[in-house]
Amino acid sequence: MLKQRVVKYYQSQGYEVITHPDINQLPFDLNAYGVEYYPDLLVKQTDAQGFVITVKDAAQNLSIERYHQLARAIATQGNWRFLLITGEDATPISEENLADYKLTRSQILQRKERIAKLVAIGELESAFLSLWIFAEILLRRYARQALIPVDRLPTVLMLHHLHDQEQISTKQFVRTMALSEIRNRVAHGFEIKSPLNDAIERLLSLVDEFITMQKT
Repeated sequence: MLKQRVVKYYQSQGYEVITHPDINQLPFDLNAYGVEYYPDLLVKQTDAQGFVITVKDAAQNLSIERYHQLARAIATQGNWRFLLITGEDATPISEENLADYKLTRSQILQRKERIAKLVAIGELESAFLSLWIFAEILLRRYARQALIPVDRLPTVLMLHHLHDQEQISTKQFVRTMALSEIRNRVAHGFEIKSPLNDAIERLLSLVDEFITMQKT
């Protein structure tokens, strides 16, 4: 059912979708890279660009290292991108785009200014959640740039994979996971033990680190 939904979505957007393409239908030979792989879907925007897709019902027990190898090989072919879609994705299919738009300095400053205004008027919960969303955006963008195809996964699972693939440090992982717990409590209206101002400062520090990791 998941695969059918993916096919229907891309077809509705005008893409050509080939289910279980054979080797003659692929735009390039992955075996030439030492990768034996047969995609679930080939989604063609044109004959020279599109998505090579693997669809998994569950987001557990994924071979991320192998998918990373595939993503690197496919990325050498120009306007082609490897995409991993699971039944537990946090990112809707409609958000996918071949282009990776630049994150400008003005966009970063505007986001920080909005958060500073929320803090100034005492809207600490809104400020924290807004900052957390920005942190997620940065991490998902970084995962795409690093060709680690986990940018669609639930946040905590994405964090684990980025750490396992040594894309974020152990210190960053531990700090982000701790702040994730605070995010969950704030989002669901539960009391938190530490002052929220302190959590905002810690999250802001992490966001600054994630910004420096971006390819602008």
